[in-house]
Amino acid sequence: MTTPDISVVVCTRNRAALLRGALASLYDLATEDEFSYEIVVIDNGSTDETPQVIAAAAQESKHPLRGIVEGEPGIVAARNRGIRESQGRWIAFFDDDQLADWHWLAELHRGAIDKDCRVVGGSVQLALPAGCNRQLAPAVLMLLGESMGGDLPQRYGGRLTPGCGNLMVERSVFDQIGQFELAIEGRGEDTDLYERMQRARIDAWYIPTAVIHHLTPAERLEREYLLSVAERMGRGIAVRKRKALGVMPFTCLWLAKFAHIAAVEYPRLMWAAMRGNAERMLARRCELTLAQGFLNGACHVQSHAKPASAPAPSAPLPPGEPLAKQPAPVFILRSGEPTAVMDFQPLALAAASPKLPSQR
Repeated sequence: MTTPDISVVVCTRNRAALLRGALASLYDLATEDEFSYEIVVIDNGSTDETPQVIAAAAQESKHPLRGIVEGEPGIVAARNRGIRESQGRWIAFFDDDQLADWHWLAELHRGAIDKDCRVVGGSVQLALPAGCNRQLAPAVLMLLGESMGGDLPQRYGGRLTPGCGNLMVERSVFDQIGQFELAIEGRGEDTDLYERMQRARIDAWYIPTAVIHHLTPAERLEREYLLSVAERMGRGIAVRKRKALGVMPFTCLWLAKFAHIAAVEYPRLMWAAMRGNAERMLARRCELTLAQGFLNGACHVQSHAKPASAPAPSAPLPPGEPLAKQPAPVFILRSGEPTAVMDFQPLALAAASPKLPSQR
């Protein structure tokens, strides 16, 4: 078998219904006869129908697709296993709750060639539940993973950082700086990798035409979920800043952040409450929680507490309640076209992947 140019790595755990659609969108991506690719699915100890979904996908995909079981729990172990198992010169990371635009991989490949770089990332667009008419604030979109890079290619840097849901890295980068490392509470491994790229002066580019659609179920739009994400993100930022700055500069940053909360974040929250704008108030609350998470994370690292352990594996599905019985939610793509998580009956999918609207 010919060695593929690109290996698409998909890590998953107990998301069989979402995984079906994610893999189907990768079956027959546009290559324009410029490259070949394989799909490597890392099953991180699933207890649902994930093995059957992977087996069916291997038969249906027009490109080589294989599944690997990784017993060590956690996304870092799963992604690193994907790196080790992949065969391509390039490794593209893709999440199990996404759908790829038909030109996604071709745009990443073309971007890497045009910019003569070893790291490229693309645009993440949220696909919200059907019937959701909320005007989400930028702070909320950021927490949910939507890209904020604009419509033109640009170097990553400042607030624009790549995420592993839409990222392609040349294998030589991992040989140079190492693989993913565990961050606080199992999060922030992609940001940590990017910071090591920066220190090694490895160029990375954002390619907005390389589009994936991130399926965002209704529960992720709830206040409690968003605040939880914001708090964990703040803690992760604190850990990385402490590692990069050292004790004294980090202490000064902590004091400045404390003053910023008192002088800026609380007044902004109060002003949003007075204006009665629910979405703006939610965004301000998320920003405040992120800042408070930073302070909590700073206290954690300054006291030399042990890092949080990897999250425990989720419990298996209860007997008699297979995932296939759950209704398939419908999401709306940015183009306005609907897409649904696929049913399990029949198990086999059509061989051709969904041709999602190209953003070219």
